[in-house]
Amino acid sequence: MRRYFRITSNLTILAAALAINPQSAIAQVTTLPSPLNPALTFQTTGRERPPEVGDWYTTLNSASTDRIHRFFISVTPSDLAAAGGAIPVRILDGESNGTIDEINASLFGTVVCVAAGDNCDPSRFTLLAPGGGTLGTLTYNIGLPSADGQNDLLGTITAPGIYQVTSEAGALPISGDPTFALNNDDNGFRIQVLGVADLLVGQFQGNIQQNSGASINLRLFTLVGPGTGTLSFRNFDLDNGAALSYISPPGGLGTLPATISLNGVWNGGGNLDTGADNIAGLNPLNDAGAWEFRVNALTTDNQTLFEANTGPARLPLFDTPPTRAGNFTITTDTTRETPVGQRVCHPFRVTNNFFTTDIVNLVPSGTNPNYTAQFFRDEAGTLPLTDTDGDGQVDTGILAANGGFVDLFLCVTPAPGAIQPDGTILTDTTTITATSFMDRKVRTQAGAGAPVPQSVVKTTRPSPAGAGTSDFKLVKRITNVIRNGAPLAGVNFGAVIDDLTDPNDTAAGFAQIPLVGATAIPITTPVQSNDEVTYTVYFLSDGASPAVDAKICDLIPGGMSFIPESLELKIGSAAAFFASPSTKPGGNFYASLAPLPNNNSCTIQTNPNGAAIYELGTVSNSAGSNFGFARFRVRVN
Repeated sequence: MRRYFRITSNLTILAAALAINPQSAIAQVTTLPSPLNPALTFQTTGRERPPEVGDWYTTLNSASTDRIHRFFISVTPSDLAAAGGAIPVRILDGESNGTIDEINASLFGTVVCVAAGDNCDPSRFTLLAPGGGTLGTLTYNIGLPSADGQNDLLGTITAPGIYQVTSEAGALPISGDPTFALNNDDNGFRIQVLGVADLLVGQFQGNIQQNSGASINLRLFTLVGPGTGTLSFRNFDLDNGAALSYISPPGGLGTLPATISLNGVWNGGGNLDTGADNIAGLNPLNDAGAWEFRVNALTTDNQTLFEANTGPARLPLFDTPPTRAGNFTITTDTTRETPVGQRVCHPFRVTNNFFTTDIVNLVPSGTNPNYTAQFFRDEAGTLPLTDTDGDGQVDTGILAANGGFVDLFLCVTPAPGAIQPDGTILTDTTTITATSFMDRKVRTQAGAGAPVPQSVVKTTRPSPAGAGTSDFKLVKRITNVIRNGAPLAGVNFGAVIDDLTDPNDTAAGFAQIPLVGATAIPITTPVQSNDEVTYTVYFLSDGASPAVDAKICDLIPGGMSFIPESLELKIGSAAAFFASPSTKPGGNFYASLAPLPNNNSCTIQTNPNGAAIYELGTVSNSAGSNFGFARFRVRVN
């Protein structure tokens, strides 16, 4: 049985992640709606139904300009690691047919289609990547009805980020056919995400219905980021005697009354297209976290929708209390060299991928007592970071949602003791541990423990006085994939790509060794079991002095096996040479869980899957000999 994966070359000096799908991870599952709400159903209504059925987004006559239902999946680096590098997304009961569907405006679950002409509407689901690219599509009931109760793989997530699942119902959006009988179903379904329990999976826009046979009390939740001043909460076609209130996080505005929408209109005295409860005066920190929509006496068979907004931004809704929040990245590890008493600044970038604003707290640790280290907003070291959220730690300040970032600096100064009287050089290795304010706030509300950290490592070495500051840059690429003895078709491994997230790859000195290779293997040509993958780490010493005691560590990704005697090292214009278990010139492989040598640059010291370590010694900063690459090959398990 073949397994198909997507491969990336994300580098955090120097760890690569490759998607795999171990069966042990699949036991962890997140489903929307949750099994804790067995009567709750998400439905998508066909285009020819009137909005009075309770679905404003996709129905006839509403002013909706985005006639589609959208769902939200947040995957963090730790989620991906816990799942073994791959998170499958499945659609349960995606077809409009039978148990949880309303066919041709019939009662819930009473009609089953078995033959062409039975008029079960087509339905379509799409998995969208953070940039909007399509990762997978499922389409049902084209030609013949699909059997009731389908369970199908929509796509697999292999990189951190915010993903969307979209749902469409009816022949009009799918094939352009406006026939009424093919555009009038209410299609119920579930979204199942494998590999991680309690993942953040919610609904951006869509309707809900409960079919317990009696009224129920329902709790829905949304997440509000720090610095938010106003909220707009909406409900459509709720009516039928339900009661609703809004509840802020502890210490916030508290419990607020809500208005109830009438048949076919929005709340707040609205009409078909406008209306809301607008909430102002939020505290920038206390009102950040999980807000609750508390719905009492929601009647059965009452299709309705709820919506949460902050300004123009839509917030997803969750049907169980969130136990986590936040989704950010921090990059990248760096190594610098500077004379004793002279400050050198390590740059790093923090990016907020989450759908809300956030604050990322930063804690340095492991700093050698012969060094001082401090965070600044500028390389000149004149704007120190402050504590925005009052937790006692400096932080990034409020980061904008959906890709907001800040470039910061850890500035380090070696004291005279960094070079001992006997000439021993003491290296400083400071780890920056970063945590999300939103993650901490939501976990505290839920009683779910401490936030999940991310980290980068900043290494500083002293150089002789007057020697100037060294700089050792690293750039990683995938330079080949061999399948059945031939390079993988459809990928140009000879291309030079500017990775916009990595400032190192545009350094002028890299013109001496063009940075050929791919930053990621396209989803359209995923790697397979037994493929051989070549990783190449290019390096450049372009500081004011040589890079002393330079080291490179590349951790073997999970689901991969190192190919013996594949280590390769090239420095300057000299011929490349190879390492083997006996010769080891410049490089060595450490098997999974084997102890790593002292003073290595590996980001994970437990060595979970194996490590390739190269000790380069002193790398000149003179053109012609200040560049090179380290390389190795792995096989997909």
